[in-house]
Amino acid sequence: MHIHLLFFYAFLFIPFVFLSCNKSFQPEVRYVPKLNVYAVLFANAHGVYVRVTPIVESPSDVSRPLRGATVTLTSPVGSTTMVDSVAVINGDTASFYYTRVHVVPGWLYTVSVAKEVYPPVTASAVVPYGFATVPEQSTHGDFRDPEEATSDLNIVASLSRLAAATFVQLDVEYRGIDSTGNFHGGSFNVVPVDSLNPFTEIGAAQLPVTVSISRYRDAFALAKQAGAKLRVSHLYVDIIVTQIDDNLYRFFVTSARMLDPLSMRTDKIIFTNVFNHGGTGIVSGASIDTTRIFLF
Repeated sequence: MHIHLLFFYAFLFIPFVFLSCNKSFQPEVRYVPKLNVYAVLFANAHGVYVRVTPIVESPSDVSRPLRGATVTLTSPVGSTTMVDSVAVINGDTASFYYTRVHVVPGWLYTVSVAKEVYPPVTASAVVPYGFATVPEQSTHGDFRDPEEATSDLNIVASLSRLAAATFVQLDVEYRGIDSTGNFHGGSFNVVPVDSLNPFTEIGAAQLPVTVSISRYRDAFALAKQAGAKLRVSHLYVDIIVTQIDDNLYRFFVTSARMLDPLSMRTDKIIFTNVFNHGGTGIVSGASIDTTRIFLF
């Protein structure tokens, strides 16, 4: 996975982390400085990003990145101190702790954070495996010539026993070069994902997915039309399977409840796997696997 794509996915769920920075609903309890830690480790990635912020004293306060902490990543092969880093993403400055390391599926990873004034915190996660999704050979023919297909298309995604939830995407993508030598590319989604509740809980080793042939024909036509304007172009089908562990799934579900105006607020509304109650947040594991089928 390219480093910029990894960085994008590492911050995919960050909007939810700010929900966990609010003080618990305990108006008569004195504020105690604590840390909020957020990290998603992606299977087979070559880097780990950890975001650290202080828990704010009031829900009206703005949580800002905490610099100068000692952040340690521990795996079965040893420990490493992560680097306090800053990057500019789409014009905005992002602060995080980073280390270059190959994330091995099935391994236990622990993130520990220490900073003066704050109690030290630690949390762990086991990274789920990812698997290629290979459709039946007959489906390949329908992908290349959807007008000949007589029914919806069916694919089966293989899932990890270490994952708690998943969602599957299918895109038709075009790439090519125009007459001046400039690169162009784009994709058209076929299998829609509910942005508020994208995940399906994993209950078996495989997940059948139905691809609407009418949606696929529309996406295929748009991609083919865009590619036809280029001097050289290729079309692909990308099947993308995202799996997340129980830590991230619980965090996502409990955070999403905060967005529901009919939900009742309770004391510990948002899930955390940070130990010893010294802070909040999660360390979690995920896998994102793309199977690319060349069309022409």
